Amino acid sequence: MGQVLVVTFTNAATAELRERIRQRLAQALAHWQTPPLAPDPFLTPWLASLRARGLGDDAVAAPLQAALHGFDEAAVFTIHGFCQRALADAAFTAQVPLKTTLLTDDSALRQQVVNDFWRRQVAGSVLPPALALHLVECGDSPPAWAALLKRHLAKPLARVLWPAALDEGGGCADKPADIAAVANALANAVALWSSQRDSVLHAVDAALPGLHKGSYKPDTVRAAAAEWDALAQADHPLAALGERAKLLGSTLLAARCNKGHTAPRHPFFSAAQAFLDMHAAASQSLRLGRLRLLRQLLAEAPTALAELKRGQRAVAFDDMLANLHARLVGDQGDALAQALQQRFPAALIDEFQDTDPLQWAIFERVYGQPVGDAAAGDAPLFLVGDPKQAIYSFRNADLATYLAARARATATWTLTDNQRASAGLITALNTVFGHHPQAFMLPGLQHHPVRLGAKPRSRFVDRSGGPDVRLASPLQLWRLPRTSDGQALPKAQALQAATAATAAEIARLLAAAQ
Repeated sequence: MGQVLVVTFTNAATAELRERIRQRLAQALAHWQTPPLAPDPFLTPWLASLRARGLGDDAVAAPLQAALHGFDEAAVFTIHGFCQRALADAAFTAQVPLKTTLLTDDSALRQQVVNDFWRRQVAGSVLPPALALHLVECGDSPPAWAALLKRHLAKPLARVLWPAALDEGGGCADKPADIAAVANALANAVALWSSQRDSVLHAVDAALPGLHKGSYKPDTVRAAAAEWDALAQADHPLAALGERAKLLGSTLLAARCNKGHTAPRHPFFSAAQAFLDMHAAASQSLRLGRLRLLRQLLAEAPTALAELKRGQRAVAFDDMLANLHARLVGDQGDALAQALQQRFPAALIDEFQDTDPLQWAIFERVYGQPVGDAAAGDAPLFLVGDPKQAIYSFRNADLATYLAARARATATWTLTDNQRASAGLITALNTVFGHHPQAFMLPGLQHHPVRLGAKPRSRFVDRSGGPDVRLASPLQLWRLPRTSDGQALPKAQALQAATAATAAEIARLLAAAQ
């Protein structure tokens, strides 16, 4: 029983799966010994096929009894549990300490590493005041950077893409922000704006017929004026700059001037553009300076954290995956993969759509290629999952990983019988998702029509709503209300309205005890 590895992704799912496997084994043994009056949709035809092949009690009942008697040894694990077991069982091959302390929460150590980096590179270094202020404005702090580090460590195989300007020589990438120059440019522009505001706006208004109507309208010009009013009161020259303020710079006025027309002229437009250009260059310099710090943190912190844990002989849950993967791709990787194949000659991964690239890399290394004298395919790996569930971001699912693994499969099967929903709902969903061949948009992600399964189920009848016609339909589509002027709701309001409507319907059904 312990030779078949079964992996799922939460403790609750693992406990449920263990119980369901045990119950199914017991049901299979009971059905073999005393066939029930009511046939089982799966067990009855399966056991009948075994009898038709001439198999007797020794060939069927004995293995089922042995599986039940030894079920405590069943290898049903979470992904972290499997990695812990794999490293413990092959400690010498994996070259890991024989005894470690499991940290259920390594946030304190992670914060310690980030605090050390912050003291060295931010608080204790000669950080330009403008960059320090930029960090504050971005909400950066040791706790915030520890959260970024956590996200980074959760996907160790992901490739981080940084702007090319971080490593480009010359240009604003290597120039420190000249705050004094930006302040002087702003002072010049604001002096002209404060003393000649009306003449500036008059020049723009007079030129509106010759300016691009999509960019320059009376209301957008007034919005630009409001932003320059705010700039005149700004606390520092690199204060947040609105997009409308750029409408009064000479560059955009010239670029948005229609053919045959002349851009408006006023000394303010050139002064404003000088400030806008310097503000953009200084802001870019600060952004790149911040990103350099973050890149340095993400490059140094993982090694520092690993050394800190190694000194304490401690591991966290995610370390188990990273450690096993590192051993599998290391110098002794073939020996470790062969040992795991021999320990678990067959494996099944449940809820495979929740598998991330690191987890799949582990199973692919063990079961996806020949190891030692074993031939590819001698150790079968079964992947069970529904890729359509990978759309749920809160599950941290990785659809690309699922599709890549499926492309390598030697055979695929699809469950075509739905054992839970009603006939009407199944028909309705087949109609909705079968209407377009690419209902889920991505290549390789199709809707497979399903049938009503043979498993008996209770009928859902809702009589609490009275003679409401909508209750007669097994699939109800609700439309969100629109705004008073007929527009679609903004995203935040739409989410709130959908959540409230769903909660109200659940409460209504529960109150009616239906």
